Parts: sequence; structure tokens; C-alpha cells
Amino acid sequence: MKKVLLAAIVAAFFASVVLAQTTYPIQITRVETKDYFGNIRASFRRGEVIIIETEITCPAAYYYYAPTGVNYLLLIPLYYQNTMVGLTLTRGTIAPGETKTFGGGIATRGGDPTGTYTFYVYVWNGFPSEMGAHWARLAEARTGTVTVTP
Repeated sequence: MKKVLLAAIVAAFFASVVLAQTTYPIQITRVETKDYFGNIRASFRRGEVIIIETEITCPAAYYYYAPTGVNYLLLIPLYYQNTMVGLTLTRGTIAPGETKTFGGGIATRGGDPTGTYTFYVYVWNGFPSEMGAHWARLAEARTGTVTVTP
């Protein structure tokens, strides 16, 4: 009897862990920082353009009855410490089984501080002000850093 009760408790625990994991309809599968010529880089000089290229996928297995597509807003803000210094974004629709690539450039200025800059990649269903109570994340956010030198 104790073994059956213990097995039931363990099964309930693992079921709650699986249900507690958040799944999203879109996955961010690749994030790279590049220069203007397409070379992958993590360090940029003041005045250079930082290109942040992302790849997103909409796994077909996510849907039991797949819609024709998922509308999304992909945002990439760039921060130095707690200050946003740049932003690039795109909107689109992605179908189940489809992969899309987006790259946006953020220019550094000659007087920008040197050091580590942090960027985030968000995929939402729209801006919170547009979507109101229906606003939602569509992918697990990703983050990365670049270094700006003199």
C-alpha cells in the first residue's frame, strides 16, 4: 500500500512539473551579432553598426489543429547599463513548420560609452498597449552582450 501511495505522489509531482513548464508557439533558434559585412563579431568600435540577427521557428508539433499562421512582433532593444540606446523591430506572420530570419542594425555613436552592452530578443503578439489584456509572450526571451571599444 505504501509503495502505491508513494508511486502516486511521485507521478503527481512529475505531472505538475510538466504542466508548470511554459511552452510557446515560437522558438528563437539563433541569435548572432555581426558587422556591416556579415562577419560574426562580439566587439565593435564606436561608430560601427551592430547587427543582431535572429532566427525564429514555429514548430508544427506545437499545434494539434495548426492555424494558418501566428502574428508576431519581434523586438530587440540594446542597453548600456540601465539605459536603452537602440531598438530594432519587425512584425510578421509565421506558419507552423516555418523558419524566418530577421536582422536589425543599431548604430553606435562616436561619443557612446565603452564597455558591455546587453541586448534582449523578445517575441510578443504585439505591444502591450495594442493588445491590452490579450498581450502575450510568444517565445522564451533570449539575451546577449557585445563590447563597444574606443
